[in-house]
Amino acid sequence: MSPLLVAGLLLVAAAPARTPAPATSRPAPPSSRPAPAPPEPPAPVASADDTALLRALLWAARPAPEEVRAIAVEDLALLGDPRALDSLATHLWDPNPRTQQAVLRAVALFQHPRAEEILGNVVRHPRMPDALKIQALNGLVFQRTASARRTVQDAATDSRLTSVVQNAARAVAEQWNAPPASR
Repeated sequence: MSPLLVAGLLLVAAAPARTPAPATSRPAPPSSRPAPAPPEPPAPVASADDTALLRALLWAARPAPEEVRAIAVEDLALLGDPRALDSLATHLWDPNPRTQQAVLRAVALFQHPRAEEILGNVVRHPRMPDALKIQALNGLVFQRTASARRTVQDAATDSRLTSVVQNAARAVAEQWNAPPASR
C-alpha cells in the first residue's frame, strides 16, 4: 500500500466527526419525553504523536533530494513508533543506497519483533547487496533476543550467503558471546 494512501487514511480516521448542533427548543413535558438515545462514542482525535508520525511518513515518501529522504527516514526511528516499521520496510527497495542504509539504521533502533523480522529478511534475501546484509547483521545485535541470535548463527553457516557475509555473521556472533567490558 502506498505510504501516501496510508497517510490519507490516517487523516480521515483521525478527523473529528462533526455533528450538527441541536436546535434549541423548549423541553417536552416529562411524561411525553422519548427515551434518551445512548451516547455516541467519542470521535477519534489525532494526537500529536499521530501527527508527527504522519508528517514523517509523508516526508520519507516525498520525492526529494537523497539527503532529505535519508533524514526523514531516520526521523521515523527517532519517533520510536513501531507503526512506522512497515513503511520503513517498503523503503528498503528504494533505488538509492543511501536511503536503504538509512532505513536499516532506523529499523535497528527499534527493539520490536517486526524490526527483528525486517533485519532477518534483509540478511536472508538473495538480491540484497552484501553491505546491507552486513549492516542488518550488526543491527540484530541490538535486538537481544534468542531468535535474533539464531538468525546470526544461521547466517554464519548458510552456504547461500557470500563468504563476506558469513564472516561478518561470525564476527557479530563473537560480539554477542563476548563478556561485557569491566570498568
